[in-house]
Amino acid sequence: MNTTAFAPTDARTHSALRNRVALHGAYFLGMAGIGFCLPYLPLYLKEEKGFSDRGIALVWVLAAIAGLVQFPVGLWSDRTGARKPFLVVALAVLATATALLPFADPAGVGGILLVGLLVILFAENGPCRATVESMAGAEATRLASPGGVGAALGALRFWRPVAVVLTALAGGVVAEERGIGWLLGPLAVVQGLAVGAALLIRERNRKSEPVISSEAVQRVAGLHLKDPVLWAFVAAMVLFHVANAPPGAYLGLFLKNDLGAPARDLSFAFVVSMVAWMACVRPVGWLADRLGRKPLLVAGWISMTVRLGLLALAREGWQVLLIQLLDGLAQGLFAVAAAAWVTDRLGDARRAGEAQVLVGCALVFGSAVGPALAGLVVTDLGYRGTFGLLAGVGVVATLVVAFIVPEAARPVRQKKEAP
Repeated sequence: MNTTAFAPTDARTHSALRNRVALHGAYFLGMAGIGFCLPYLPLYLKEEKGFSDRGIALVWVLAAIAGLVQFPVGLWSDRTGARKPFLVVALAVLATATALLPFADPAGVGGILLVGLLVILFAENGPCRATVESMAGAEATRLASPGGVGAALGALRFWRPVAVVLTALAGGVVAEERGIGWLLGPLAVVQGLAVGAALLIRERNRKSEPVISSEAVQRVAGLHLKDPVLWAFVAAMVLFHVANAPPGAYLGLFLKNDLGAPARDLSFAFVVSMVAWMACVRPVGWLADRLGRKPLLVAGWISMTVRLGLLALAREGWQVLLIQLLDGLAQGLFAVAAAAWVTDRLGDARRAGEAQVLVGCALVFGSAVGPALAGLVVTDLGYRGTFGLLAGVGVVATLVVAFIVPEAARPVRQKKEAP
């Protein structure tokens, strides 16, 4: 038997495995810092950097706006046919900001601006992690087998809640003994390891991207900025996060002030959501490839809306913990099905960066607008009334997905002709 015939296939399999391990490792390590951002960063800024509540909110909004930088980065990555350089640079800047933040002194205007800049670079939805999220998703799409985009995205996004939960739990133990600020040192090392993992990715030449048939090219031609269905879905994604983001800021206050829940419930509510996300995201990817994207999209928007409505009705802390399962489910469905739908809609593997940044920009824009608008009404409506109002926004977004957004047409790949 001529075993040399199998060598090219074995080499490709080994290369694909190496790339997946490197990509997932870089993504996992890069997202680990979110476990510090969500429960600890506001407290760190207030207690150790002297930021006011208004200053913290301003930095959060600016970070989300800065996250929109991923859009030109995504388009640029499509033109160059490379994701790795952008992934490495974003992770390197993130590691640098993490390392410098503990040493930045907020004395004077210059010091405040420096701390604010570092926080923007470090933040969950800031430019660094937003770019990592989009470029990692685009690279996962490139590495996916035909018909396996949903599964590939599900496998990648699984590592985000894992990293977040591990960091949050480990951080909670360490912070009690050494203080919150001490966590940034080990996190800087972790972010540096993420850069190393990203450097191990080997990208193939742009010319080797899957070829799209002439029929598919005609079907997707002009979708870049002139597809009303695509932009209807972008609007639905923005509304998803306009509705879903404010509870991240107000849920802890609602538990403590309105429901009188113990302090441990504040962290449990966060962990429950992440665990639900972790449990659902891989099955969601598998189902998205078999059932189509739209059923899972509708389920995600419904889960988000029902969760907000139930929060408005909750009377006990334990009820909120159960309701948070819906938050994890909704975010897991969105993270996979939305990215897969936009990828299919654009219909060209060489536009994977554009597809991912459309989803990412909708996320960060909605996450900036939602808390800003909720802040205008929460004093008058209270937390329950605000959650109820946001549920109404969720209903509108769900109707758009259900009745305007169709199932995404998947690209038809051209078969190679026999010589």
